[in-house]
Amino acid sequence: MYTVTAAYFGQAVLAGQFLSGSYDALRWHRYGATFTDGILFCALVTGALLRWHAKGRRWPFLAALTLLLANQAQNGAGAARMVSLHIPLGVAMIVGAFVAALQARHAGAPADREAGA
Repeated sequence: MYTVTAAYFGQAVLAGQFLSGSYDALRWHRYGATFTDGILFCALVTGALLRWHAKGRRWPFLAALTLLLANQAQNGAGAARMVSLHIPLGVAMIVGAFVAALQARHAGAPADREAGA
């Protein structure tokens, strides 16, 4: 989820550059959307393997699925130039990816491993 968070932050930077008048940034923003789709698909597959093959927790799969679905809505809103939806949804997605990354970091903390042992 760290990579997703970084990609989303990069998307916000590119959107800001576009709104500041750098029109080439819009093309890179579009490429970034495709890149985040790929990252989230990989995260979804990884989450599924962790859950059903390694008998791990369910939340990484659900987090990746939720972000992937939100990303698709975000792509549609951006293509339709629905800025009133695109910007708030983008902020919510950044927050969601950041929270998921923090959760993943704390899930593997040494204190958790000792409590389970």
